[in-house]
Amino acid sequence: MSKSRLMGNNGHNNDEILWPFLSLLPSDIRCEIYRYSPLRKLGLLAQTSKQYEAETASLRLLQASIHAVPAFLDAEKDVTALAAIVLFKTHLELLFIKKKVTDHHGREICASPYQIFFGAGDIWALKQIQKDILPLIENGEAQAEVQFKEWFPNCPWPLPENFSEEMLYDDRNKHQIKEIVKQLATVKQLIDVDPFNYNKPLDTTKQAVEMLCKLFQPKPGEVIRSGLHFPLGIMKEIYKTCRELQHNRSFFSQVVIKPALVALSTVDGQCCQGGLKDLNMEAGPNRRCHPFYQHPLGQPLSLTLVDDKDGCGVAAFVDPYNGEVFFVAFPSGSLVCFNKNGRESLPFWSMVIGEFWETLMENKGKSLLELCCHTKRSNTLSQRV
Repeated sequence: MSKSRLMGNNGHNNDEILWPFLSLLPSDIRCEIYRYSPLRKLGLLAQTSKQYEAETASLRLLQASIHAVPAFLDAEKDVTALAAIVLFKTHLELLFIKKKVTDHHGREICASPYQIFFGAGDIWALKQIQKDILPLIENGEAQAEVQFKEWFPNCPWPLPENFSEEMLYDDRNKHQIKEIVKQLATVKQLIDVDPFNYNKPLDTTKQAVEMLCKLFQPKPGEVIRSGLHFPLGIMKEIYKTCRELQHNRSFFSQVVIKPALVALSTVDGQCCQGGLKDLNMEAGPNRRCHPFYQHPLGQPLSLTLVDDKDGCGVAAFVDPYNGEVFFVAFPSGSLVCFNKNGRESLPFWSMVIGEFWETLMENKGKSLLELCCHTKRSNTLSQRV
């Protein structure tokens, strides 16, 4: 009889467990084991019995939602399909149930799967839910409206015609952006006067950048219960600053833009990897384009963000404009851009990409407005009936 070690992404190691004997353990112990088990292993376990499928359904759904896991890895199948939508069809009762989940950036979030998609800005998942899932749930539209209002307490309802992302910000979002804008001004000022002797910044510049990047990180003990996980307005401000720099944009891209891209929600990261200029706003991004999850099938992804957060490997990141890759050229420290065919190409700087962030924000806003207007109309009709 083979053994299966259940180990979570956060390093917790649950002693070796014989899966056939899990049913002999108390339910609270089993739940604890499931909580520290990655999605891939939960998916395999769920296939072994109806009991395990039912017990792990909520956790699998939360992880599939927060990590925007693709439904298929087969190259011939729909690259925009989501695993969460498939799971919802067999577990309608879990759509509005709130639980805690942690995303790829360490943000702890207490929300229902439905609210997770709102916080992540996954309008494509929300449209699928409205079309395929809500009609199957009794009072589904009404429950959806309640959860929207709860998740965005500062947002006017019904949404106004001039709706924008800023209306979704809770107090946490507003404070975070205010602090980031303030620190960006400091970083810009220091970079502009930094001589960068031997292609290295002064300590004061490095310290200012470190303070800025800390603002991208979740606060210790913080649990997100409303608002956007990481507003696109932050990227808008970052690229605005990059555009205004007098020099050293390569440095700024490596130490500011790259960490900010990593902090994006998974769905926004998927949009970047496919290239914002090629994003199909109707179908959504390629769901197989992000490394921060483990698919139940455990197969490697064809495209991954190149990250050097552990201080080893290649210092590189994806250019959100077209999905191509920036590599750092040593020892100059400048950026070399390679296209998807591995050929060197010219990088597109902030003058172009800044407009695409604004466009993405506007298009998402329009889609959300249409979505919420449909919900309001449906609720009004049901009340008349």
